[in-house]
Amino acid sequence: MMVARREVWAQDQSLRLYRNGRGELEAEKNRETIGKVRLVLTFPVTKPEGYVSVRSALDQEVHFILSLDELDKKSQSAAREELQRSYLIPEILKIMGIKRRGRNWLWEVETTYGRISFRIDQPQESIDFLSENDYTIKDTEGRRYVLRDVTRLDKQSKLYWNKIN
Repeated sequence: MMVARREVWAQDQSLRLYRNGRGELEAEKNRETIGKVRLVLTFPVTKPEGYVSVRSALDQEVHFILSLDELDKKSQSAAREELQRSYLIPEILKIMGIKRRGRNWLWEVETTYGRISFRIDQPQESIDFLSENDYTIKDTEGRRYVLRDVTRLDKQSKLYWNKIN
């Protein structure tokens, strides 16, 4: 039964996403205006362009998108822009330093958004395993960072990583 439902969703072009005059994301489904909506990723790190819940201003799901590819080009663009605003998850490219400060660890890293400093609590509580070599790191303020394929880090970054992992 789930397979049939997926086929219907995969062919569904009935949803249109766009920005209103105030720059807010709005939706139209089957040519009916839904109004202001927000997008919620079910798997923000592993599926950043799929499994998207479209939620009304009352936080009710009005549509579910398996893949942004289902949408028309303008809706895809609006969705990607909105998701980037909502799910800014910097990817760590290089570790410049990790130092213990009291009960916290201070990180200095280079990310896809530039150089960033952040603190984490105990590594076993703040670092989550995603796959064989991929991790998410949550800082003391709740922000998340992704570290993809630690085997591709430079030598110095690997030394810092091995210090805490």
